[in-house]
Amino acid sequence: MVTGLGVVLAAGLVLGVADVVHTRGAPLQVLALWALLALPLALATGLVLGAGNATWGPAWVRGLFRRLREDGELDRTLAAILISAAVLAGILVIGVGKLAVGLVGDVNRKSVGALLLGVIVVALIPLLALGAVPLHRITRRIAALIPAIGPLSRVVLLAIAGAFAIAAAGLFVIFKKLDYQALNLGSLFVPALLPVVAIIVALVATRVRLPMRGALATAGAVIAALLPAIALRGAPSADAQQAVTDRSYLGPRLIPALRKLFDRDHDGYSAFFGGPDCDDSNANVHPGAKDIPGNGIDENCVGGDSKAEDAALPDLPKAPKSTLSGGQNVLVIFIDTLRFDRLGIAGYKRDGKSLTPRIDAFAQQAVVFQHAFAQAPNTPRSVPSFLTSRYPSQIKFDRADRDYGSVLDDNDTLFEALKPAGFATIGESSHFYFCDRKKYPDSCPDVVKWMNSNITQGADEWDNSGALNIPESNHDSAGPRIVKKALAKLDDLAAKKQKFAMIVHMFEPHSTYMEHEGFKITEHGTAALEQKYDYEIAFEDGLIGQLLDELDKTKLADNTTVILMADHGEAFGVHTFAGERQFFHGMTLYKEVLHVPLMFRVPGVRPRTADEVVQLVDLAPTIANLFGVTPPASWVGRSLVPALQGEPLPPKASFAEMLTSDGWKHEAKQMITPDASHSAFYRISDSRWEIYDLKADPEERKNVADTDPKSKELQAQLAQWMEGALAKGGGK
Repeated sequence: MVTGLGVVLAAGLVLGVADVVHTRGAPLQVLALWALLALPLALATGLVLGAGNATWGPAWVRGLFRRLREDGELDRTLAAILISAAVLAGILVIGVGKLAVGLVGDVNRKSVGALLLGVIVVALIPLLALGAVPLHRITRRIAALIPAIGPLSRVVLLAIAGAFAIAAAGLFVIFKKLDYQALNLGSLFVPALLPVVAIIVALVATRVRLPMRGALATAGAVIAALLPAIALRGAPSADAQQAVTDRSYLGPRLIPALRKLFDRDHDGYSAFFGGPDCDDSNANVHPGAKDIPGNGIDENCVGGDSKAEDAALPDLPKAPKSTLSGGQNVLVIFIDTLRFDRLGIAGYKRDGKSLTPRIDAFAQQAVVFQHAFAQAPNTPRSVPSFLTSRYPSQIKFDRADRDYGSVLDDNDTLFEALKPAGFATIGESSHFYFCDRKKYPDSCPDVVKWMNSNITQGADEWDNSGALNIPESNHDSAGPRIVKKALAKLDDLAAKKQKFAMIVHMFEPHSTYMEHEGFKITEHGTAALEQKYDYEIAFEDGLIGQLLDELDKTKLADNTTVILMADHGEAFGVHTFAGERQFFHGMTLYKEVLHVPLMFRVPGVRPRTADEVVQLVDLAPTIANLFGVTPPASWVGRSLVPALQGEPLPPKASFAEMLTSDGWKHEAKQMITPDASHSAFYRISDSRWEIYDLKADPEERKNVADTDPKSKELQAQLAQWMEGALAKGGGK
């Protein structure tokens, strides 16, 4: 008992100290988390070893290894059992993997599918156990071919080989099949080292006789039990909280689990370790609650009790009447995952030249908004936002915390507003998100059956042919087939002289980044990710050029407003959030994932660069205003037509939201000031404010929340907007 308790606690202490060094702060809190992990394992190990001593006598583990070396028949029998177990486990894993696709991956109610899968697995285990009897006869012969080597028996050799095989297979999948940079590998690998380090400590302990081992082990257990209760009590300092939740190996995984465990009022939020619930005894008080003005209670835990004038966003002034016309048609070229700062017009170059010569040339004919920001960091939130001109929390979903929620019919989309004005409304895409089986029951045969974003509402025709399922889509080059469909449709519309509004979704450069002929990858690691991303942009630029050429060829360019935009940007490891170094998108609200291209080429409008801060929710109202269409009352964006005419826009901040989802249980709000000089980022999940001076620090690397004199004012502005956004919200 003492040996098991002592070696595991010692291993936990070694790894805990290593984590403290890695974390660079909060030593007591980090060690407390390791105590929580190590103590149960230490007690279990001690009980097993103690029970073994009571049953088979002292030093029974060493005796077992000695007996395996001396008794060849026993060694062969146990080796055969290990081989049989490995074969049967492999069959079970493959079977579960296949069944999981149908029972869990392809159904909407995953909990039901998972339950059915569990029942089937339980039924399979006895059948596989029966198969072990004839299989054992075969594996005994295989085991006889494995020689014992010196002090290592067959069983030990197989155990070592199996461990190496599993580790090698895992590393192969991680480094060859996955974008490993985006995985928080440290939080998985380092805790997994606990039993390995415990074995090493045990081997050392067999050669070094420590005095008072029992007392030391008991004292270690008492300290390990008391340390979490002492170190994790109350609210930590901001520095300690950030160190534990962002930098330690255990904190990003254990703290959210502990917050869920200690959610006293069961409202989904907790006050544990600086959590965001400001009253964990009242289920009506939490960050997702709507604040009731003037009642003396801060229901949503931000900015105090709101005033009546703060509880609703101000109604926007009606769009100004304008003589400016968008022509006859409108085409929106919507590029997935394109950062503004990767464009040639933003000064970016690779291999000594711009990646985007066609987009750059288009920009010379358009009004370019240099400070345009998305309202969400991923497609399932951003697309509904700019098509309904509402912030993500205001959109009505069937369930707002789903990864791919369905947009309800009572939202007002851009196409629904344009259709009564005589537009043929058309979408061209080839992506699982745009599957609509109600309108097109035979569409998307290869996509999971529960996928139904319902974002195509208002479209007379939405061609989403060729869409692949989620894993396959992320390794797809959909652009060529999308452009082929779009060119044919534009040719047909031109021939018929039909008035149209069309959206073309270009999927590249979304990860996983695909390689293209003529673009050789020469970098490695993170640099290779960025190079692949850049070359995807260059590949996409050529496809966009084909669309623009078709407009010229058919003369549609003369009477068509063309808008080029992106739904969000991309991250490349600059920031860490919840302990994960951030690559790709969807998991933060930093500028890198929100700053996007937005360009309008309007017939007869002089090209210019606009410096005002604008939002993607402004897209739909601008299109409506260009074509004399009355915007729905639910839209919250503003028309940018004055800026298209060369007039200044009233200063207005940009806001963005990250809502919780099935795959990412974190929530945040963000603001860009009207002059684009500062960003305010409120990490609700951690009750943490981050303020960045974008002029001095455009990559948002230095949080100046505690030093910038504007910090409190910016926090108050974002808090006031949050009050109004929640009051006018719709879809949770």
